[in-house]
Amino acid sequence: MVLRQRWLWCLVLALAASGCLKRQGPPVLAPEGTVVAVAYIRDDARRGAVSNVPEGVRQRVAEVLAKRNLQAREVPYDEYAAEFAKVTDTQRRFAMLKARAGDAPLLLLVETRVTFFGQVGGRFSWDVYVKTTANRATSALEATSDSADYGAALQFDQQREDDAQLEVARQIAGQAGALFDSFLASPMLVPSTDGGPGLVPGLSAPAGEGIEPGTSTPTEPPPPPKPAPQPYRGQWAPPEGDAIYFVMVDRFANGDVKNDGVVDAKDAQAFHGGDLRGVIDRLDGLKALGVRTVWLSPVFQMRTDKFYGYGAFHGYWVEDFGRVEPRFGDEALLKELSAELRRRDMRLVLDVVLNHVGPETRLTREQPTWFHGLGPIENWNDSRELVMRDVHGLPDLAVEQEEVYQHLLSHSLKWVDAVKPAGFRLDAVKHLPMDFWARYNDDLRAHAGKDFLLLGELLDGDPVLLARVMKEGRFGTMFDFPLAFALVDVFCRGRSPSHLGAILFNDRFQPSPQSLVTLLDNHDLPRVMSECGGDVEKVKRALAVQLTARGVPALTYGIEEGLTGAKEPENRGDMRFTADHPLRAWIARLLEARRGSEALQRGETMVLAAREDFFAYVRVTPDDAFFVGINSGTERRVAFLPSGLGDGHGIEPLTGKRSMLGRLAESAYWHVEVKPGEVSLVRLKAATPGGHAALVEMARTGWKGEGPRRTVVLQTGDAAVRVVGGGPELGGWKPERSLRPEAGAVTLSLPEGGVFEYKLVREDGPGKFSWEGGPNRLLFVPELKTEEGPVQVPVAWEQRSVKGPPFLRFCPPLLAMSTSKLCTD
Repeated sequence: MVLRQRWLWCLVLALAASGCLKRQGPPVLAPEGTVVAVAYIRDDARRGAVSNVPEGVRQRVAEVLAKRNLQAREVPYDEYAAEFAKVTDTQRRFAMLKARAGDAPLLLLVETRVTFFGQVGGRFSWDVYVKTTANRATSALEATSDSADYGAALQFDQQREDDAQLEVARQIAGQAGALFDSFLASPMLVPSTDGGPGLVPGLSAPAGEGIEPGTSTPTEPPPPPKPAPQPYRGQWAPPEGDAIYFVMVDRFANGDVKNDGVVDAKDAQAFHGGDLRGVIDRLDGLKALGVRTVWLSPVFQMRTDKFYGYGAFHGYWVEDFGRVEPRFGDEALLKELSAELRRRDMRLVLDVVLNHVGPETRLTREQPTWFHGLGPIENWNDSRELVMRDVHGLPDLAVEQEEVYQHLLSHSLKWVDAVKPAGFRLDAVKHLPMDFWARYNDDLRAHAGKDFLLLGELLDGDPVLLARVMKEGRFGTMFDFPLAFALVDVFCRGRSPSHLGAILFNDRFQPSPQSLVTLLDNHDLPRVMSECGGDVEKVKRALAVQLTARGVPALTYGIEEGLTGAKEPENRGDMRFTADHPLRAWIARLLEARRGSEALQRGETMVLAAREDFFAYVRVTPDDAFFVGINSGTERRVAFLPSGLGDGHGIEPLTGKRSMLGRLAESAYWHVEVKPGEVSLVRLKAATPGGHAALVEMARTGWKGEGPRRTVVLQTGDAAVRVVGGGPELGGWKPERSLRPEAGAVTLSLPEGGVFEYKLVREDGPGKFSWEGGPNRLLFVPELKTEEGPVQVPVAWEQRSVKGPPFLRFCPPLLAMSTSKLCTD
């Protein structure tokens, strides 16, 4: 996705839950022009205080009802607001609506409540509760209700309740529409009339001849219902030893000057001459680096002129999806590149842009009705604008039109058949509806096979949102931006290394965490070298963790050369090719170690230690294990290994050196020492074939939150303090779901090995909360020993205890008593 603003915009254009619509059949239709009397209300935190909902929400509901032949007639808010403020009971409010509905045959009540629950991942997060209630005006039966909670992510702290409701307007409208689909599909027997008794779709009027329940009398037959999609389980499995390398074609290598056109290497917004021949010429070097998959920026014919001073060199301003851009080569050359990659046992991934075309390109003139034509996005917090309007002036395709969908699908299938790529990188996920993605991904997978990579780009730091979009959009996998942001925070900005553990523990929500594509930067983000202030050693440590973490590593061209750039277009600079940059050799050795270790490719994760300045874990398979330890402090740290892990020897993966592990005299556990300010990598081979099998199962169930649990007691003498944090056990960062102390403590049952972050909050009034300052608190759950009781953690408002909870998962009892500093903060 091409962004023409500073990279920080990328963080705030969140899809949140707003685009996540499930694939459905056509709506149920009522007779044309059926009136629905509608009342809206928002209950504020203070009892007795109410407000109307924003006009944008009401408009969205009216649009959804209109698709069902229902005409929304709003009851004036001033007529019922005072009475609604006195009662909160839905049925009493519905009776008040009924008294004001006039002759409307149907009624709809929309009740909402909006609560702020904090700043998470750089965004201001709100919870929007919605209850919709509907019925026939003449029905003696109780009205039907549906309720749900929706998360809204806002950009600025000054945005309030109205903005949060607008963010989820699409879900609110969808909830109302789904309620009427169910309601209208249930026929009612009505009294005899001149036409005799009949069945109608939820209305007290006779059906006309030939009208079936739940339908209207359309002028043409309705389309056949779409088949329900097969259950999604995350169907893409990474190839053995895979590592992805992103090439921005124009900035990489010029292999054929004859196709350059006008170039200006001094102009950061101009073309610089890179092409497909240049990529082919450099394939051997990429393979030597350890790359196995090459992902190209878009190579399709595109607008080549600047647009208001911004360059087109990146390829994301597509003009003709069916042709290769002549500046880069032609279709024959693209086929040659794909063949050359296969000959080297490598793979090609094409970048596909489906949301928009380039500004003022031919398709906008030839097919003007294929575009929404609503102008640029004005409110980046409006979920409908995100998928209907133009992103930075790029004409937005109306993908809901069948002709547009078939145009995009047919060209996609053409490139699958002609070039035989291994997959597609799918641009701008947040700017297309989820029902489009679900259909497109299913259709591509059916044609290209289940091993075809469908890699979605959702630039957001919320792991739970990432998991939901991956499943609802039916992607093969997604870029792991939550981990990317955490790696930069830890290694470039000094955040606690255990923050990585809290992020990784969210893998329990992922359908396939081993397939997630990890990264440190890309062409839409600041280069990691710039983020780390030019410190090569910091970047090396970040790479060491990324390239040994679960998932498939992706590298942006030039990371091995230390390319810099804090914003666009500087972060899209020209590639350099030198033989002696320290990062080139570092990456090559790490990727070689990854290919040689089944634990790094498929291992389950088991956390061994977590504290503010130290985080250690091991990835384990039945025959192999790999230890990763991160010490950001000024003292050495040790992590004890579980019994049966390894044979007492450690192998330094980058040199192959083998040495004995440490063992204290009073300990039965081997341990690994990590020096201050370092990342330690140690490979551990099983003493006997399959010797780690029991540990693999323990790690798998524990990392899913399904293993043994331990009681954790957060002790506080302050009855006004509550606890809220990540994960459902701690309220999912929603203060209204925060945990109240009972008898001076909050008692939790948490999975062993789990890493959580949390904070204290105070209730300042109904629905109003204040948060303590400072960084998030850390909670690690060590293994339970039979002689131990619950983990006791004292907590106090705005205070951090000198001695915190245990931070080692395995801590021998004698050692814990005699050398407590090794086991606790």
